[in-house]
Amino acid sequence: MMKASRAEHSCYLQPSSMLLMLIVTGWVGVLTLAGVAWPPYTAVAAALIIPCAALFIGRPDWAFALFFAIETMFSEDVLLVTEQLEQTIYRIPLPYMGLNGFELILLILVLATLLQRRGVIRRTALDSSLFLFGAACLLGYLSCILFYHDPARLFEPRRLLHFFIAYFLTVNLIRTKSSLRVFLTLFFLAVCLKALQGVYLYTAGSGLLIKWKIRAIFTGWADSLCFVTFLLMFGAFWIEKIHFPGKRFFSLMVPVVAFSFLFSYKRAYYVAIAAGIAALFWVQGGKSRFRMIQLVFIGVLVFILLISITGQWQAIGMRVESILNPTKESSANYRLVEWRNAMISIRHNPLLGIGLGGVMPMEIWLSRTNLLGVHNTFLWAAVKMGVLGFFSLCLIHAVFLQHLFRQNKILQDPFLRTVSRGAACVFIAFTAAEMFAPMFAQMRTAAWFGIILGIGMLLKEMDEFELESQNTGARGKNS
Repeated sequence: MMKASRAEHSCYLQPSSMLLMLIVTGWVGVLTLAGVAWPPYTAVAAALIIPCAALFIGRPDWAFALFFAIETMFSEDVLLVTEQLEQTIYRIPLPYMGLNGFELILLILVLATLLQRRGVIRRTALDSSLFLFGAACLLGYLSCILFYHDPARLFEPRRLLHFFIAYFLTVNLIRTKSSLRVFLTLFFLAVCLKALQGVYLYTAGSGLLIKWKIRAIFTGWADSLCFVTFLLMFGAFWIEKIHFPGKRFFSLMVPVVAFSFLFSYKRAYYVAIAAGIAALFWVQGGKSRFRMIQLVFIGVLVFILLISITGQWQAIGMRVESILNPTKESSANYRLVEWRNAMISIRHNPLLGIGLGGVMPMEIWLSRTNLLGVHNTFLWAAVKMGVLGFFSLCLIHAVFLQHLFRQNKILQDPFLRTVSRGAACVFIAFTAAEMFAPMFAQMRTAAWFGIILGIGMLLKEMDEFELESQNTGARGKNS
């Protein structure tokens, strides 16, 4: 078993294979860009066929990395030149299946993973917390059936399944440092292509002209989350001077990603990236903190330049003011009213909640109502799944952050240590964004949550293997 494990972990990608994967992903990106935010059928076909081809050659880890990268380039909410929302691939079920293309690939990947692992599922220190949350989800769905007598209310349970499946695939497929490097490289490339798409949309005059007279080019929570993930994670590699495939290219793409992030619709990520930057500064040492101050200074100059070129000083100022000093009709004030209404719902249904898919009664009048969601992930869990859902979700966050902060001090491999620190900062940024949105009600944010949890839980095991391999090599040379 030890020999098999070592052979498995020492299987690194050939440069030609890596180049082929990058070319394929770039091809899909060009097709998506050519569709002006609406992915043409050829890009959708590629998103389905290419991962399956990787599965065919026996590499489900490649398939998972390719699929998540390609999927990152699509938008869940697409804004065309007409400034109208259109249906996307996530909301179009496949004929006679009831699944969309995203869910079909997830199902195929799960089956392939079980075959490759021969039914053996990897265990992690997060399993107990996830089990409690899974039990809360099941009880929430049963409560919904009990209250509404309608088992077809599957919108929220399906999103939660995406979270659990993404975590399962990550911890069982991304098992080596090589696989992790490929996964992150493809993800970074996809985010850069997505950002180029955003620049193209902005210059073409596409997007949603919101009340601050700023043109928002993306409206989905997941799009902004991907931009924040790239900026914080790649920032960690740059600050700690860690080699990364395509590092020069990604460095040149940072202003492009910053542009698309700046002109995305979700203002909550302004708060999120501020929290992530503060966390990144906190986890650094003395010299690294000095380099980070330099990076932040450069970043501020880049943002000033972007805002000046686009002439959006007044618009950006009004957006920031709406966060710091919300008016009666602002989204921030709307969320405060909605949170008070959520607290009333929790007092009425403290144990089981109103059920996953249940409708929250609006006890407090709102000019704009959102009966299905609560713009706060933790309150959403409490409203929908009661005390068990709230407690288990908080436990997942606490256990994961504690695990990351502990392993940040003991990881020996520089690359893995930087990934761990970057993951901690990205997760803190995500937690800040959770205060303003029901993340599990989103298609891709739920999957992203499972993936970042899975990556964080694998690093210690990868580091131990790398250290063991180095010691084995040293002993071989001495002998």
